[in-house]
Amino acid sequence: MKFTPLDITQQSFPSRLGGYDKTAVQQFLSDVGTALEELLQERQQQQQHLATLTQELGEKTAQEEEIRRVIVAAERIAHDMKENAIRESELLIAGAQAHVQETQRAQEVRAAQLETEHQGRVSALEIAFRTRFTDLEREQHEMTLRRERQHAERMALLEQQFSDRYLELQSRMTAARQEYTQFLNGYRALVSSFADLSQRHAIPDDAPLPLNQKTIQPVPAPQEPEQQEKLEKTAIVDQRFV
Repeated sequence: MKFTPLDITQQSFPSRLGGYDKTAVQQFLSDVGTALEELLQERQQQQQHLATLTQELGEKTAQEEEIRRVIVAAERIAHDMKENAIRESELLIAGAQAHVQETQRAQEVRAAQLETEHQGRVSALEIAFRTRFTDLEREQHEMTLRRERQHAERMALLEQQFSDRYLELQSRMTAARQEYTQFLNGYRALVSSFADLSQRHAIPDDAPLPLNQKTIQPVPAPQEPEQQEKLEKTAIVDQRFV
């Protein structure tokens, strides 16, 4: 700008006849100078504000650029981290799959070993069971035979004892019967002799009998205690074999 507010305020013009009112011109110039000064001050303020804004814009631009660089770096880092995570996850998955396959193979091998051991134990138990069962059957058979033999021996002994006892009792009973027959024959002979004597010495019919005389009745033959015991035993034996 060629003029300043002071130049406009102090500007003087040459005087001519019939010219402008000097006071009005001075007042106008003063107003114009004041307005120009205000405009200049406002312009200066705006320039200062523009410089401040420009500085702030530069700072903001620098910050934005820094932020952009940070964002780009963060995106790059995130991309790298993502790629690394993907690679690591792939490695982990591959390792896990390999571990799973190895574990499955180990489990299959272990299952086969356990199955083999189980089959071996089952076979051994079956063999032991069959052997023990055979031994028990043999022992049971031997025990049965032994018991049957003992029972047969016992029965034979009992039969022999019974036969001997029976023969003994039979012989005793036969002897007792013979003794009883002999006694009965003797008794009958005695009764017959007594009847003969009674007939020989008959009492007359009109002769009174004594008051204390008792009627003669047949008396049973007395038996000795040993004969009575033999007869009772013989009756018991006969009742057992009826």
